[in-house]
Amino acid sequence: MSFKNYGRDVALFTSETANIYTSNIGQEFYLNHKIIIQVEKGYKDKFTHLTGVFQTQLLSELSNSDIVLISPQKGQFLTVYKRLENISSVEAVQPDYAIVKNHHRTSKARKGVNIHFKPPNRLQNSQCEVSISPTRIAIIDDGFDFSSTALSPFNVLLEYDADRQEVMIADTTRVAGHGTMVASVIASQLNSKPISKMSHVAEVVAIQQASTLNSAMILAFSVAQKMNADIVNSSWTLPFVSQLLASVIDDGLLHGDVSFVIVSAGNHAQDACISNKLSVIEGVTTIGALSKDGSIAPFSNYGNCVDYYAPSTALLQKQNKRIAVSGTSSAAAMATGEFSYLLSCGLSNNDIEIKNNKLK
Repeated sequence: MSFKNYGRDVALFTSETANIYTSNIGQEFYLNHKIIIQVEKGYKDKFTHLTGVFQTQLLSELSNSDIVLISPQKGQFLTVYKRLENISSVEAVQPDYAIVKNHHRTSKARKGVNIHFKPPNRLQNSQCEVSISPTRIAIIDDGFDFSSTALSPFNVLLEYDADRQEVMIADTTRVAGHGTMVASVIASQLNSKPISKMSHVAEVVAIQQASTLNSAMILAFSVAQKMNADIVNSSWTLPFVSQLLASVIDDGLLHGDVSFVIVSAGNHAQDACISNKLSVIEGVTTIGALSKDGSIAPFSNYGNCVDYYAPSTALLQKQNKRIAVSGTSSAAAMATGEFSYLLSCGLSNNDIEIKNNKLK
C-alpha cells in the first residue's frame, strides 16, 4: 500500500516482522491498522456508518477541516482505506503509524569546522519590571512526576495521557520520565526570574505521549491547543512528519492561542532539517544546544532549521544532590522558560522574536 505526504508517494512493503513495514523513503513504519483522515468541515460524522468501519474518533478540529481516526472492522483495513481515498470530502488519507527507531545507529560528534550554516542566534537572558501574569505551558513528553518540590511553583491544570486517551487521575502511578526533567528545567529557568516570589510561576498542561503514534501526537497537540496553551514544548526528534500532524501544529499557531511551539533540534550532530522534520514546519521554533564556551555543542543538530541556541547543561536539585542534565531537550526547556517569562511580562511573540534575533 502507499499514502501521500506533501504530494510524495510513500510506499510501504511488508517485512518479516508483523505490523512492521519498510518503505521507499528509508524509514520503517509500525502500523496499528487504523486510519487517519483530514476531512472537510461538516463531514466528520459521515463515516460512522461507512461499511467496514467499527468506530470513529475526532482527533483535532482545525479552522477549515477536521482530523478523524477511523478504526476499521477486523480484516477490513485495506478495503476501508480504498473507500476513504475515493470520497470527495476526504482531503487526505494516511495509515496511523509510528516510525520504528533504529536502535543500532550511533551518532558521532561533528569534527572539523567545514560546516556551513547560518550564524547561531543565542537565546537572550532577560528581565522585566512590569506586572506579571503566569503563562500556560503544555509539555508533550513521555512521563511526569510533579511531586518534586522543585515543581511546586507550577499550577498543574491537567495531566493527560494521549496514548491511553484519558485524563490521569490523582492516584495514578507517576512515571518520572524525560518529561519530568523538561518540566524541572523550565521551572528552574522561571525560578531564576523575579517572578520566583509568586505562588505560581506558570500554568502547566502535562501531556504524556510515549508511543509516537501519529494519532497520539495529533491528539497531544490538539489537547494542548484546546487547553489554550501559550507555549507547547516537545522534545521528539522525528525523521519523518505527517502532513496531518503539521496541519494541526500550523493551525494552532495561525488560528489558535499558541504563541510558540518549541522543539529540541536533536542530539545527532546532523542537519536538523534532515534529522528532525518537526524543525521544517513553518512557525515551529527549534532550539539547538551550546557548549559552556558558547560554541555549538558537538552533539547538537544544527543548520538553517535551528532558530536559536541555548545552554545545553542545566543543574537540577534532586533530593539532596544537584545533578547536571544536558542536551537539546534541556536547551529547548530553557528557551520555553525564557519565552514563558517574556510572555508573562506582556511581550508579544513578535516582540520576543525581535529581541532574541539580536545577537549578543
